[in-house]
Amino acid sequence: MSTIKNQLIAFTAMVVIACVGFVPAVFAYANMVTYSGQGLMADGFGGYDLNKEICGVANGADVDGPYLLWVLTASKASHADITFNAISGNAGTFPMTKFGNGAFKYISPWLNPGTLAGNVKATYDGNPTNAQLVVSHGCRPFNDQAGAWCSPGFWGNATDAAWALTGYARTDAFNVTVYDSFYGATFAADPTLNTVLTTAGGDYKGAGVSGTDPRTQSPNPALNAFNATGAFLTSHIPGFTYDPTLLNEDDSTSCPIDHFGNFKN
Repeated sequence: MSTIKNQLIAFTAMVVIACVGFVPAVFAYANMVTYSGQGLMADGFGGYDLNKEICGVANGADVDGPYLLWVLTASKASHADITFNAISGNAGTFPMTKFGNGAFKYISPWLNPGTLAGNVKATYDGNPTNAQLVVSHGCRPFNDQAGAWCSPGFWGNATDAAWALTGYARTDAFNVTVYDSFYGATFAADPTLNTVLTTAGGDYKGAGVSGTDPRTQSPNPALNAFNATGAFLTSHIPGFTYDPTLLNEDDSTSCPIDHFGNFKN
């Protein structure tokens, strides 16, 4: 009898150990919603892109650099967290910050949009009602090789937010910025960038003078000071660089930002 009893105890212990090894993940809160792609759109190439992109704190972004802003709306909830699995990246569970009535947010690193649906979950307390987990907006990692052209006219009419992306201001002097990379001569008056962009006629719109940048040298056209300023500023938009083949293109197709500094989709 004693032997049978000992065998039963041993068997029970084995069952307990086996069960412990297969305990499912335990979330902090009882209610759960799984991310299913809200805030993304098909990019036309078999992948996905953001519905809304905001880059740079100066333009209203939540952080500088690449990121995603996750927003959970859960009626009457007081607490929430978000969990990423290994497929989505950023694996782990993180607390979400409450910022409204039943609204929470979390800023994650940039993650491949194509890996997110079904692989990110939020849990929350409160009522298990129609909760939604969305990617509100974010900022893609920049591709340093993306060619662009934003004309002098674009920069002359752009807001300060667009200028802020470049790290330069209208009041910066031409002779220590555009010269000598994009224009190979200086001006005695050392005009501001804004003066070059807004002055009608004159030397700024005269003949081109090659700078040290190969894109201003043959077989590419030498730029006058007016166009050189446009090329200089375009090359300082994060992730983009002046492309001489786009010099005569319209801003609507060749410039990656609008006058308010928002990146176009």
